[in-house]
Amino acid sequence: MPQDSAFIAVGEPLSRVNDALEKKGPLGEFAAMSRGVFTQVLSMAQRGLNPASNVDCARFALEAWRATRERQNILLGEEFPGLQFLAWDALLSRRKRRIVLLVHNVSSKKRWLALSKLGLARRLHHVLCLSPHSRDVLVEQYGIPRERITVLYSRVDTAYFQPQPEQPSKRLVCAAGAVNRDYESLISAAEGLDAEVKIAADTAWRYSVAGKSEAQARALPPNVEMRSWGNYANLRQLYAESRAVVVPLARPIISGITVALEGMAMGKPVILTRNPYVEGFIEDGVTGFHVEPGNPDQLRERIRWLLDHPQEAEAMGQRARQKAERDFSVERYVERILSPF
Repeated sequence: MPQDSAFIAVGEPLSRVNDALEKKGPLGEFAAMSRGVFTQVLSMAQRGLNPASNVDCARFALEAWRATRERQNILLGEEFPGLQFLAWDALLSRRKRRIVLLVHNVSSKKRWLALSKLGLARRLHHVLCLSPHSRDVLVEQYGIPRERITVLYSRVDTAYFQPQPEQPSKRLVCAAGAVNRDYESLISAAEGLDAEVKIAADTAWRYSVAGKSEAQARALPPNVEMRSWGNYANLRQLYAESRAVVVPLARPIISGITVALEGMAMGKPVILTRNPYVEGFIEDGVTGFHVEPGNPDQLRERIRWLLDHPQEAEAMGQRARQKAERDFSVERYVERILSPF
């Protein structure tokens, strides 16, 4: 990495970075790239700013622009505050620099308007995205040349999440996460299933996302438990006790990949809702299964098959672990991030 470089991101609280470096929690790209890769690192989280606030993002972006205006190489780790940084750069400077932006959600109209219609993509040397379909959208809808786009996929700490020596003794599958989840289909699939289903998610999901009343939200089948698991150590133990990890997705956007990769790293087969943005993370019938959106019957069938065929499920999980180590380690991810520089 060139010496004259800066990394600007939402980042993580210092406590979480320290936990990752001390192996008390999973290592992410922010912690990995905070260890001397860049000359300068600026983080919203470590300044106590809220990335969901447009005011905080704009203010931080201006401070970051001023602090890095002499730097030639800039990595913007997220769209927000990255887009605000590009806007300040367009307003305040005519200098051409090597600025690289990671775009997570290419299906967002806000991203498209800023980068395509307002022309902020012209300030960029290179764009990073998370899937081949995301790259196609950036080419076809944003007008960004294909050669200026690198697909990162995603990452998982394969040292923190790894197979445990003891094998699951119960008929148990799990799910985790709250963003863009179709837990209605998973709960329907669990009805009448000879298995436990544990969902590591805040129960507020069910009335904020699915629009259910509190009374309906509590009407879970007796074999389904849905709550917060509290921390990464507890979540890792839940994965270890489960025979498979289910990632049921609602809308066709890029989401659920962190949980899918954590499950793979733990040596578990993953059942993932099919959508074009998540193709390439699991191999259907090899490291897990794809299921069609909103199809609880198919989901139930896939869960039951993995529970009824433990040896085949274990072999799938072993192949999933191998793929996670080969393609999705934090180290490989960081290599791909730094490749445009």
